[in-house]
Amino acid sequence: MKTSWVEPAVVALMLVVAVGGVWAWAQGSPADARTHTRAVAIFNAMETYPGKTAYDQAREGERQGEVEILVATDRPEEGRRIVLAVTAHHECRTNWECATRIWPDHSSIYTATRCFEWSEPREWDTADEVDCPRKPEVDTTPAETVEVPEDAEARLEAALGADDASASVRALSDLPGLEVQEKGTRIFVASGGVTGYWMGRTVSDCVLGWKVDGEVGVVRLSSSPHEEPVTCSWEDARARPTG
Repeated sequence: MKTSWVEPAVVALMLVVAVGGVWAWAQGSPADARTHTRAVAIFNAMETYPGKTAYDQAREGERQGEVEILVATDRPEEGRRIVLAVTAHHECRTNWECATRIWPDHSSIYTATRCFEWSEPREWDTADEVDCPRKPEVDTTPAETVEVPEDAEARLEAALGADDASASVRALSDLPGLEVQEKGTRIFVASGGVTGYWMGRTVSDCVLGWKVDGEVGVVRLSSSPHEEPVTCSWEDARARPTG
């Protein structure tokens, strides 16, 4: 039976491709691969705490350590764009070195830094590697804040103590996000603002007030940059009285 020359050629080609693939894998850098793994986790965290600006969202990535913000911009024509330089370390220089080791060797540490871009839309658990920009482009302009007046507590307490408490409280129209809820003779009030943003987290300020059985209570709650933002609604005010 006559054998076609095509079959050996196909087999040879497949062998070349397989050997090339093994060679490429063997020469691959574990530190390089780890930068991508880190970038995926960092981008997922950034979407969990997106903040109000690109810079604020990027700082959530920076919080992970060994991350440098190179680009953080919000533009109408291209949307939000973030580029991070991510650094990772590994004890092996190549995949082959790791595969052929018999005993662990902690004497050498290999480092890699690669740049990854976050932009919308982005699929979860992905990170696109890009060339590192030569010049950083980071817009650090803070997001607009909403301030609760310093005298809000005293004014709210006085309004709740008035005979016409409901009307007096509703007259405090300059208090941001004012919520007033009446439950029979009980009144619950909330006014909340945003004093800033930090690493994707809102820094909140909130004044809660209530009048229950003629007793008036007022409390001011604020979150620090390292805490979860406080919730601020009339239902939070209703939860405050213990009597």
